Amino acid sequence: MSRKILHVVGAVATLAGLAGCAQSPESTVEKFYASVEKGEISEAKKVLSPQLSAFLGDQKLSAALAGETERISKCGGLKSIHAALDTKGEIAIGTTTVEYKGTCQARTEKTKLIKENGSWKITANK
Repeated sequence: MSRKILHVVGAVATLAGLAGCAQSPESTVEKFYASVEKGEISEAKKVLSPQLSAFLGDQKLSAALAGETERISKCGGLKSIHAALDTKGEIAIGTTTVEYKGTCQARTEKTKLIKENGSWKITANK
């Protein structure tokens, strides 16, 4: 009987550990900027809401992300990303501050994410 209890406790601990690794809205924002910095446009698009992607269109979105990659490079790369988000249910709203390694001034942008099929996606602020 005690062996059975140990197996149950082990299973619960494993599930709790996996739940702790779940993607947060903040980590989604960080992943987005890290992907854009590296020029990984396809990876960056994966964390965008399909509605946002459809609204902008694939070519326009790809061009905008490539332009942002170039701008980040000219600014010396990313120093830090800080997302301050208020999460209520399946919506997270707040700001993201982007700091650069070079001389470019930090930027703070409004940020909104929605949870779609269990994953956080960046969407339009409207």
